[in-house]
Amino acid sequence: MRKFFLLITLAGFAFAGEGHEHEKEKEHGHGEKEKIHMTESQIRELGIKLYTIKKEPSGKVLKIPAEVEENPLLNYSIYSPAEGIVRRLYVKEGDYVKKDSPLAEIYSPQLADLIGEVQMAKVRMESAEKVFKRDRELYSQKVIPYTRFYNSMVEYERAKGEYEALLEKLRSYGEVKGYNLMLRSPGSGYVVSQRVALGDSVGLDSLLFKIHSHEILWVYGWVDEKSAFELREGMRAQVVGSENSLPCRIDYIGHEVDRKTRRVKVRCITKNKEHLLKPGMFVSLVVKTGGRPAILVPKSAVQEIEGEKVVFVKTEDGFEPREIKVLKELDGYYVVSEGLKEGEKVAVSGTVFLKTKLVGVEEGGHAH
Repeated sequence: MRKFFLLITLAGFAFAGEGHEHEKEKEHGHGEKEKIHMTESQIRELGIKLYTIKKEPSGKVLKIPAEVEENPLLNYSIYSPAEGIVRRLYVKEGDYVKKDSPLAEIYSPQLADLIGEVQMAKVRMESAEKVFKRDRELYSQKVIPYTRFYNSMVEYERAKGEYEALLEKLRSYGEVKGYNLMLRSPGSGYVVSQRVALGDSVGLDSLLFKIHSHEILWVYGWVDEKSAFELREGMRAQVVGSENSLPCRIDYIGHEVDRKTRRVKVRCITKNKEHLLKPGMFVSLVVKTGGRPAILVPKSAVQEIEGEKVVFVKTEDGFEPREIKVLKELDGYYVVSEGLKEGEKVAVSGTVFLKTKLVGVEEGGHAH
């Protein structure tokens, strides 16, 4: 490591005039520690991804072929609740909509007739109410007989019941705007299918839109029958794509073996942060099935400098290089015995760039 720190010290002078500043800090007699100063905006612009260090099982790692699929619990099919004509469209295929966003307005003659009936029933109820209140007052003064008061009360209750029944029937259609039905999205998501145009005639069996939410997706993997016995519902895993990975939780393990492939179906649920995954993608499920908890770091986070394995640990104002001691490899991870602790964050992409900024670039353009 003496050569490593000497090389860092010399490289620091070469890098002092570049956009990302370096500074050296004394560490209570333990030598000099080089830092790469970078702002948060520079880190984002360079696309440097971070990984939070945590203890995980260090035993067997399964890499299972998998495919991303829709979450049917968050998919919505929009039908017209009545026959009618599409008068207005608010969205189109490809749009992202939030819950309760307007989708379309539909004019329905059936709805218009019902609105007319409701209005007439309301008039009858109000008239009956006036008669009832008048007769109640007259009866209290003993001006009219009880039978007349009773009949007006019954008539009012009947008119009120009719009105409330028609009003409830109208409400069953949903939101009414004038003589049109207003259709709104039952949830947030993308309009993945639009099967209606302005002026179309629609009925109860007319599918107007399909809206899919990709915030939570299902990932189905197929594991060999022997490894399936090592999996448990509730286990944590990683959905690994070509460039990104996301955490997921196993919530279903198939109860039968496919007769052709001799594999068992496994489902993992993942929160699709930043919409990195899309239904239909081929990915891998990476599951650590056992072993004692240990510090694991992705191999993409590790660079070799002067024969030593080094990671770049995130600091308040950039990164600092840190030598680590590796016990073994585990399918894309290193098991680390020294150099890192839980909660620290390390760069898992852009590490070649960070190494270049740290040690300089040779004449041929290769970092050393």
